[in-house]
Amino acid sequence: MKKIVLTSLLAMLVSSVASAETNYFIGGAAAVVTNNDHSTVLAVAPEFGWKYNSDWDFGIAANFGYDHKYLVNRYGLDGKSYEYGAGVFARYKVAQFGGVKLLLKGSVGADFTTLSPDDSAIDSETLTSINANIIPMITYDVSESFTLYANLNFLGVGAGYTFGDKKNVMLDKTDSWQYGAIVDADDVANTGNFQIGFSYNF
Repeated sequence: MKKIVLTSLLAMLVSSVASAETNYFIGGAAAVVTNNDHSTVLAVAPEFGWKYNSDWDFGIAANFGYDHKYLVNRYGLDGKSYEYGAGVFARYKVAQFGGVKLLLKGSVGADFTTLSPDDSAIDSETLTSINANIIPMITYDVSESFTLYANLNFLGVGAGYTFGDKKNVMLDKTDSWQYGAIVDADDVANTGNFQIGFSYNF
């Protein structure tokens, strides 16, 4: 049922773009690993949004990621993890300097992580989490239709709840809360901590 509702919503938004002058935008961000301390090979996050006015944007986004060392680093097991999710976001313009803008981006969504050990004796499991966070981001208007941006994921505040899968006793994941401030000044240069993206404005 949820898939049908989401598909219908996307169809309406796309139809609106095609039939009238709108303030919609499409785009997305990507991140890759730049050092040995982080093991995420690739993460992509497409998005579709609506410019409400000069200060506010709203939209929906998805995310996909692949990590070939998560199980090794976290549990000492050979294996991989796959991440995927979807959510909604709102962005507020805090300041503007010419074509450069500083925004705060608030997001709420659901994320799923499938842990897949190479050992066939250990079953794969999928963890589900609900998350909310606020991070700063910088945008640069190359033209009226094209905008570059960077999500500054090394700063912000967030909270989330993970529903653990207790079937796999070796990984032993239980329900848990996560919340707090995000400050990672020691690794600002890692592209996993600032997702580079673009948007095309209709």
